[in-house]
Amino acid sequence: MDLPDPTRSRAVLIGVDRYRHLADLPAVGNNVRQLAALLKDPRLWGLPPQHCVVLHNPPSADTVLDAVHEAAAEAADALVVYFAGHGLLSPDTDLLLALPESDHERLYRTVPYHLLRHELVDTCTAPSRVVVLDCCYSGRALEGHMGPSVEVAERAGVEGTYVMTASSETKLAWSPEGEEFTAFSGELLKAMTDGVPDAPDLLEMGALFRHVRGELIAKGRPVPQQRARNAGHSIALTRNRWWAAPTLAQTQVAAVKQHAEKQGPMPARTRQVSTRSEPSAPGQQRRMGASDVVELCVVLAVMLVIAFIVLSALA
Repeated sequence: MDLPDPTRSRAVLIGVDRYRHLADLPAVGNNVRQLAALLKDPRLWGLPPQHCVVLHNPPSADTVLDAVHEAAAEAADALVVYFAGHGLLSPDTDLLLALPESDHERLYRTVPYHLLRHELVDTCTAPSRVVVLDCCYSGRALEGHMGPSVEVAERAGVEGTYVMTASSETKLAWSPEGEEFTAFSGELLKAMTDGVPDAPDLLEMGALFRHVRGELIAKGRPVPQQRARNAGHSIALTRNRWWAAPTLAQTQVAAVKQHAEKQGPMPARTRQVSTRSEPSAPGQQRRMGASDVVELCVVLAVMLVIAFIVLSALA
């Protein structure tokens, strides 16, 4: 298995951080900017910039749905849709994605999630479809997901679909004051940036969710939810940076060692470490030579690598 072809994939990232009638969410802008950078990073996935549409404070539902429709029609391998902002509920308790002019009295200025889901089901033919919702009541999106029930989806043979939400259908999502990202997206972005221990090189959505869920539970924050169909858990959109971190450290150590080799062989008296001090003439103190400094640097670099690996395993 490999990552979806980025040249045949599309992403639409929607973030609303400024509201006229609701509380602003300053961290949301950071969410979408960082997520776009990670998806476009060639070391992770390498989505071409023109295939990653960022809608920051879109003015209307038409703007959002037109962008999702276009991406859904063009995506041949994978489609990713992300929304961060306020979530509202209709009188029928359907999930509504709030836009800058939305409020509880102006629900007609929102994006009904069922319209967005329609584009993912009926317009998109890509085998991998991923939706990530960071908003209050986002668990409502799991009801029916890509249809009325899991059994119906299995009978219909709908290919890989996956939804991850910041909270359950009755819970609020968090945007802690003073933090760079919202609670849910912050853990998601951290996992993509730093990697997930013990997960494969290709970071599948199921493994990513388990890690993010564990981190949020440990911090006492809202518990995310997921729903997948037809192996949707196994969809991978990025490489696992966890595997790259030790390699980088080893490269740094190798560079130090290479520098040491260029300095030439060290004198015999500096090749062994003794617990006894060498005698020195009265009034004289032994000075460290260049070779001693290089050897010390090598030892310290190796110790840092070992400490990094141990701390990462305990994280």
